[in-house]
Amino acid sequence: MTADTNLEENKRIVRAFIEAAFNQHRADKAADYMTPDIKWHGGTLGTVEGRDNFAGLIGAIVAALPDLRNVEQDVIAERDIVSVRAVVEGTHKGDLLGIPASGKHVRWDAVDVYRVKDGKIAEEWAADDLLAFVYGVGAYTPPWLAQKS
Repeated sequence: MTADTNLEENKRIVRAFIEAAFNQHRADKAADYMTPDIKWHGGTLGTVEGRDNFAGLIGAIVAALPDLRNVEQDVIAERDIVSVRAVVEGTHKGDLLGIPASGKHVRWDAVDVYRVKDGKIAEEWAADDLLAFVYGVGAYTPPWLAQKS
């Protein structure tokens, strides 16, 4: 297998994971794309370790946003790393991040970096614009917008 073939296969694996986990809302199927010891690095949200725990996190996200869509804008692969820039949106119908359901449609940008090992995702670094989410559901107003009120 050539280096280019590996890069394309790694992109295919990540795209299939995103499709199953977020667009089809199938945390159980998303687990098929993960190593047992996967680590999810969520920045201020902390780190989640293990396939079952990460699949549980995905399940909680799609339960709170049952019409969630993750739309790829760019994908870049090098070595064992795949980076995806996406726009994520959905309707906030369940508790998420301690925020009760608002019924509001929210949209935010995300940049996720995946490490693929032996055909499975072994690690992810998630850089989602969570401030856009909490603003979108009405849980926070940035000071520069509050001053305009």
